[in-house]
Amino acid sequence: MTNNTILLTIRTSMENASKAEKILGEYILKNCQEIPNLSVADLSKKSGVSQATIVRFSKSLGLDGFKGLKVELARSSNDVDTGLYDEISPNDGVDELKDKLALRVQHTLDSTNKDLNSKYLNQTVDAFKDANVVLVYGLGASHLVAEDFTQKFSRIGKNVINTPDTHLLVSNLLTQQNKQVLFLISDSGETQETVTIAKLAKQNNVRVIGLTSNGHSRLAKTSDISILTSNTVPRDQVRSAATTSLISQLYAVDLIYYLYLQRDYESNIQKLKESHLLVEKYFSPKK
Repeated sequence: MTNNTILLTIRTSMENASKAEKILGEYILKNCQEIPNLSVADLSKKSGVSQATIVRFSKSLGLDGFKGLKVELARSSNDVDTGLYDEISPNDGVDELKDKLALRVQHTLDSTNKDLNSKYLNQTVDAFKDANVVLVYGLGASHLVAEDFTQKFSRIGKNVINTPDTHLLVSNLLTQQNKQVLFLISDSGETQETVTIAKLAKQNNVRVIGLTSNGHSRLAKTSDISILTSNTVPRDQVRSAATTSLISQLYAVDLIYYLYLQRDYESNIQKLKESHLLVEKYFSPKK
């Protein structure tokens, strides 16, 4: 864990924490500078939660216990203004906005990099290579990620069908005779359109790959393969959460793309070169 992200990790973890863990998390966030000087017994008395809760909460953050939490908090307290962990507000200056967003972006990338499962990434690449057609769908900001996926894979010769029109997508899903796979993108994993399409695909024996930050979502449970990213900003912080979810999804797509590229490196690089030359020949301004 990088020095400046422990408080953001604590804030995010509280979204799904127990009542006692939320009390503990709030106490730590408000008194983060004093925690490194406390024993587990001291913190238990001050926060009103049990020592077992403190140890369990520390381990849920990916640390080796309360000692690890104290080390991370000591580093963070020395390095950064704790106000940077607050939600973006109308009173923030440009420099403060820059620092807040940079902190969230870096934390999101670090957490997503840690959370992405190598086994499932390789299985995803295998599925894309085996398929004659990849259908991809994302709604709202996730559609931008679907567009990025389409642009990348189309340039190396993959047949990709991407449309925001759910009726057209389902028609393709049900009528395509070629071997196909469906790639669905939803940060929450609960977008109704996305979940419905996933269920229709499963009913028609189409393999489903889901990209989401919610491992307990309907999309994750319906998918054959779930690629889990990390949205490190609580969803009630909607302004910065939209930014971080998009970044984590784009990062995951990039990683899948480069893994795919490696499988047949020379051939794929040649396709990229040919694509670039064609665009340059027909669409670049004449000198």
